[in-house]
Amino acid sequence: MLTVENTTVRYQEHPAVFDPETYRTRIDEAAAFIKERLPEGFTPKAVITLGSGGLGEIGESIQKVATVPYGDIPGFFKPTVAGHAGNLIAGYIEGIPVIGYQGRHHYYEEGGQPNQVIALKNVVFPVYVARALGAELYIATNAAGGLNPAQKPGDLMAITSHIDIHFPNALLGPQVDFMDAPRFQPQHMQYNANLRALLHEAARNVGEETHLHDGVYAALTGPTFESVADSQMLRKTGADAVGMSTVPEIITASNIGMETLGVSLVSNVIAPDGTNATSHEEVTAALQDPATKKRATSIFREFFRLYAKR
Repeated sequence: MLTVENTTVRYQEHPAVFDPETYRTRIDEAAAFIKERLPEGFTPKAVITLGSGGLGEIGESIQKVATVPYGDIPGFFKPTVAGHAGNLIAGYIEGIPVIGYQGRHHYYEEGGQPNQVIALKNVVFPVYVARALGAELYIATNAAGGLNPAQKPGDLMAITSHIDIHFPNALLGPQVDFMDAPRFQPQHMQYNANLRALLHEAARNVGEETHLHDGVYAALTGPTFESVADSQMLRKTGADAVGMSTVPEIITASNIGMETLGVSLVSNVIAPDGTNATSHEEVTAALQDPATKKRATSIFREFFRLYAKR
């Protein structure tokens, strides 16, 4: 058995079957724990998951009112990947109350969990918790390999749709009784077009319009990078970038009634023949480029300024 501090519930480390009632209890307990550590009356309007490396710099734009390590929150998992700090930060960007998740727990980190339904529910757990706290907008950011020759390292890509290759669907298994979520979720409402337009307006306003593209994001589980054949196949299917996250989160957020926006930061561009000879260290180094960090931060700050006027 695994005892989680600050809660009276004891969770099995490797349960055989996903229990939606226990999961709902976990959501409520985590939300209550976080709420106790937020200023009175603070209700997040938006939540942004900050992916690898330089994307965490966006979190520095938040005028912080609270920081809570993942390890303290019941039901949360600490990331094991370099570049994912593992903190929940609450505060304001351009007057908008937000929660920033500094890093995420990836599906490929679920090596000790044999039940894939439970593994995916562990990955998307922070999305449910943010919604329980009142957030209405979910923004997922990630580092991705570029498949479109128009992209350059350091560019951003507003996701228009996704190709879900190897993840089990995040809604698989017994349904969680939460926010009147539909059992069968349409996929045309994700990656909100109005929000993407706002992001492009933000990029124009800060002089970065040539570094923001639209495109399709392909999600594989990782942790290996794509083979030559993988990359060639993905290009033929219309993918513009490829990564190891985001899709389960976006599916979940959309299912529970949140507006969604996905943004990839292109860390490297895969060779024309499909060779992807990058490494995690190379990806992290690319994201730490000062110009890249400044670009991402300035675009998102301006996005929230415009969002506040909607």
